Amino acid sequence: MSSSRNKLLDIAFEEIYTNGYHATSIDKILKKASMNKGSMYHFFKSKKELTLAIINERVSLYIENKYSDLFQYEENIIDELMKLIKKRDNFNFVCGCKLNNFVQELSSNDKDFKIALEKVYFRFEEIIEVVLQKACDKNEINHNDPKTLSIYVVASIEGCLGTAKKSQDAEVFETCISQLELFLNSLKTSK
Repeated sequence: MSSSRNKLLDIAFEEIYTNGYHATSIDKILKKASMNKGSMYHFFKSKKELTLAIINERVSLYIENKYSDLFQYEENIIDELMKLIKKRDNFNFVCGCKLNNFVQELSSNDKDFKIALEKVYFRFEEIIEVVLQKACDKNEINHNDPKTLSIYVVASIEGCLGTAKKSQDAEVFETCISQLELFLNSLKTSK
């Protein structure tokens, strides 16, 4: 993949994440990237196409890289899941969750954005489902429907991040996520 294309994606991702899709202009992105419109249109036909590439290549990869690390654990799976969820090094509690921001602004206004963002969400839920199923199979937790539990866990993570963004406070996130941890701990078996 071209370094110019990657640079454009990275700068556009940061701009849209920080300022929102509608408030971010192509001119601002190009200025930050030190590129002209011809360069951008070589890679993307429109701002929408650029944003879909961000969702499909950057947001999706972020979720995959962060959460698929959980596949390596064979024991203490819920503890490892919670450690990962709680780990928010360098997380921007002012701007909030990248995935959640894109969903909140774009999914209700455009079918293509909705489909792309839903695909990322479904993958997020699928990763968590696999992890929860493994915890069930290893008799670490007792739950008869890891699929619906995964939807609840992802919704809880995103809800806690949104609540923390509202308050712009990491402590609010920690307080909120501790309730998810209490719930998951209540599912643990006494081996």
